[in-house]
Formats: sequence, C-alpha cells, structure tokens
Amino acid sequence: MRRYPRSFQYQFILVITGITLLLTLILGALSLKIFNDSAMMVAKMRLNWQVHRTAEPLQYTLYYSSNILNSMAHTLEDNVPDPNALTDPSFRSNIKHHLENQFNMKAEASSSIYGFFILFNPTLIGQTDGFWYTLHPEQNQYGSHSIEEIQHFFYRADYWNAWFNQALTTKQPFWREPYISPIDGIRKIAYVVPVYSQGKLIGLMGFSIRLQLLIDNIEFTHMYDNSYAILFSDDGKLYYHPDYPDGDTSSSLDDFGLGPYARTLKGKDSNDQLLSYHYRGETRKMAFKTLHNGMNLGISTPESSLYAERDRILISIIFLIFFFSLITSIVAVLLANWIIVPLKSINAAARRIGEGNYNQLLAITHNDELGELAQNMNRTMIKMKEMVQQLKAQALEDKLTSILNSTAYEQHIMTINQRIASHDPQLAFSVLMIDVNGLKGINDQFGHAMGDELLCRTVQFIKSIYTHSPIFRIGGDEFLVLIQGEDYQNRFTLLEKIKPCNKKRNYQQERPWEQLAFAAGMSDYQPGTDTSYQDIFLRADTTMYKSKKSAEGPSIR
Repeated sequence: MRRYPRSFQYQFILVITGITLLLTLILGALSLKIFNDSAMMVAKMRLNWQVHRTAEPLQYTLYYSSNILNSMAHTLEDNVPDPNALTDPSFRSNIKHHLENQFNMKAEASSSIYGFFILFNPTLIGQTDGFWYTLHPEQNQYGSHSIEEIQHFFYRADYWNAWFNQALTTKQPFWREPYISPIDGIRKIAYVVPVYSQGKLIGLMGFSIRLQLLIDNIEFTHMYDNSYAILFSDDGKLYYHPDYPDGDTSSSLDDFGLGPYARTLKGKDSNDQLLSYHYRGETRKMAFKTLHNGMNLGISTPESSLYAERDRILISIIFLIFFFSLITSIVAVLLANWIIVPLKSINAAARRIGEGNYNQLLAITHNDELGELAQNMNRTMIKMKEMVQQLKAQALEDKLTSILNSTAYEQHIMTINQRIASHDPQLAFSVLMIDVNGLKGINDQFGHAMGDELLCRTVQFIKSIYTHSPIFRIGGDEFLVLIQGEDYQNRFTLLEKIKPCNKKRNYQQERPWEQLAFAAGMSDYQPGTDTSYQDIFLRADTTMYKSKKSAEGPSIR
C-alpha cells in the first residue's frame, strides 16, 4: 500500500492541538490543586476555630473557679502561721467561720461552683473536722453537711485515696476526674488544693462543679451535618459523647479509632491540623483542645460534610476545564496558521493562571478566531477568579445575616494580636459583645423561621448604630462588634442607644420576635495593660453576662 506523506499543516495542527490540550490539563491540574489546598486549609481553620470558640466558656469556668480556690487557700495559709494552733478548738472554730463566710460569698457570686469544702488534717488536730456545703438548686442557696456525712464521704477507706493520698503524694493542686457523688448521685469534677504551713499539711480545700454544666456548653455544638462535641481523657475514657451521654470510663482510644493519636493528645491542641479516624464505618475529622483540668474537648464531623462545598466546586471546575479543552482544541485546528505568535502570549497567561494570578487578561489583537481564543482564555480566568472570590466570600460571610462569620473574626483577631504585640501606637478599638435574649423561646414557641427573623432584625439594628465597624456572628445568638474609627470616638454615645434593648423578651406581645431584646457588654483596649485580644474579649464577655443576668434574672436562657 502506497503511503502518502503527511502535510506540514496536518502535523502543525496536531502539534498545536496536542500542546493546547496539554497546557489546558496542566493548568486545570494546578488550579484544582490550588483550590483543593485552599479549601482544605479553610475547613481546617473553621473546625479548629470552632473548638477554640466552644472551649472558651469551659476554660473560663475552670480558670475562674480554680482562681477562687487558690485565693482561699492563700487566706487559710496566711491565717495559720503555726500549724499547731489548729489543735485549739476555739481558734479552729474562728478559722472555719471566717472561711465559711468567704466561701459562701464567692460561691454565690459564681454560676459554676456546686459545692465547696475544707477538711483539716486529722493527724494534726487529732480528730475529723471541717465543713462541706452543697448547692440546693430549688432554694438557690448552699446547705451545709453534717460531720457524719463528711466522715462518710471523705474519710472512708475507699474515698481516702481519692482525696488525701493524692494531695500528700503530689503536694500540688489537682483536678479529680469525673465521679458520681454517693450523696446526691450527680456527676461532678473537683478541684482540690492541699494547704501547708511550715511544711506541714494543715488541710484540704476544694470545690466541685457539675459535669453537666460543661456538657450544656457543648451539647448542641453543630457546624455540619452529623458533627458533635465530645469530652474525653488522654487514654480514651469518655466523659461525654452523643452515643454515650453518661460517659464510658471503660472505653479506650482504640474504641473510637483514635489509637494512633495517643501521644498527640497528651496536653496538646490540634492547632491548624485535624485528626483523621474511622468510627462506625465512617471517616471523620476531629479538632481538639486540652482544657485546664486535663480533659480533651473534641469536635468531630464526617469528612464528607467537612469537604462537601469543596467537592461541589471541584466538579464545576473540572467541567469548565473539559469545556475549555474542547473549545481550545477546535480553535487550534481551525486557526493553525495564526497560532504561532499569539501562542507565546497564551502560554504566558497560562503560566500566570497556574500561579494563581487571574488579574492580567490577554490583549485582544485579532478580530477573528484567534481573538476568540484569547477571549475564551480571558473568560476562563474571570470565571476562575469569580469562583475563588465566591469561595472566599462564602468562607467569610454568615449565610443568614450576611455579616462576617467566625472565620473572618479569627482573621481579625490574628491581625489585632500582631498589632498588640508590636505595640502599634495607632491601635484603638473596643469590643462589644451582644447576646440575643430569648432566642430559644422564640424557636420553641413560634418556629425557627421566626427565630431567624429575630436574628436578622437584631443585626439590622446593630448595623444601623455601628456604621463604621465590622460586625461578626460568632455563635448561634452571639454577635460581636469590633468598634473602631468614628464609632470608637462615639462609643459611649452609641452604647446609650442600645441600652434600652437590655431587657427580658416579652412573649405576651403579638409578635415577640420583632422586639429588640439583647444583652451587651463593652470593653476598651488598654495599651500597656492588655497583652492579647483575649484580655479585652473576656472583659466584654463578663460585662455582657452581668447585663444579661440583670435583665433575665437567675434563669438565663
């Protein structure tokens, strides 16, 4: 069979088409990789930010309560310079009376302390003595236990090790892991401080917190479908899990697929990484943080939910790449004679796209098919730029209220902390914490649609007051205004405008979800005193909580 030589045009078209397809595939692969890396980074940041945000009220409760007890321990140490003085019943009675008053006053000011006690060292005073108070919720006051109950609970042989022996061994304050009180059957955690005078143990001081108080703060933490929060120890003992609401102290890390992370979990946080594990046939991701009492708080979500938005956009990008490949191949076949010189420009543009630069478009120098190729290239860059911008906007905007979300809030905090660390003399701002009153009641009585309308109305009102400051939604019913610029100069005047809203929601109104009712607390940045953004935030949060308590009373919802 006679073989006819291939024409140069055919060979050139084949080469150009092959190059065009190859470049398109390379660019598409690079774009997919860049987008995939960015989407995964955003997902990791969001989950880690959520665990830090969820841990904040728990850490505050643990730090605040332990600081109270440490202060009381110093008081006892100062009042007993000679440990032998405690053998005098009169002296001991005065000490007890003074400490009982102090403990009651500080415990009543706290919303977390459930019980408190002091046990004098029986080997020092020759008998059992001390006091023990437990909160009676129905009476909203602390009631004392008899000396017989104290002996039964603290001095029995099987309980002695849990209290005295550990204190004698470590000689340091310690947190007891969750236990069930034989007195009232409530799961608690306890903080215990051994008090010494002249090197002798004169007694133990401690308080207890209901474990349910911590669980209430994390039980309804949901970022994605089937996500949840858990409390567990380094060796895998469960204190709370949706599948085990009462805990499981016989479990281990291997039971939940976390065995490979045994060393990672010891006293560390996940920071910007996630733990990947399998649980009940499902691949899950978890961010975690170690709490002040040694527990681990984890937020777990299915991998499919975490990356659902990424997968959807990746499919769109792949379709665009396929479509663009088809178009460029057709153009390459039709315009082979015009492709050589413009190809250099297109190659340069392709390189820029691979580097993530979508801003420099191709110049349209031909009013023909070659110009159409350049236009298609430009459309692709514009589309990719729009998709990247859309991803960034979705990552930073709250879908319901259209204000900034917790991811944007985290980025602002990082910038502020950098400016605080560098002692920026131009830095001046205030933090305004806002917590909507009665959202749960609206949701329960009138439905979540009315609850959503309540949140949107609240945001519109806040935006109308603070027109020069960014506003963030940092929780379900929690908002934060980073007051700056002109709003900062007028911050006290603006605060007066929102004070009428600090009230309890009136459910007797015809449309109670249209009522503006929220608690607010503001704190200013104090240069030279505040070392991080967290200092200002905690003051504002504390002020807001007091405002909420004054409006809604002891039963805050």
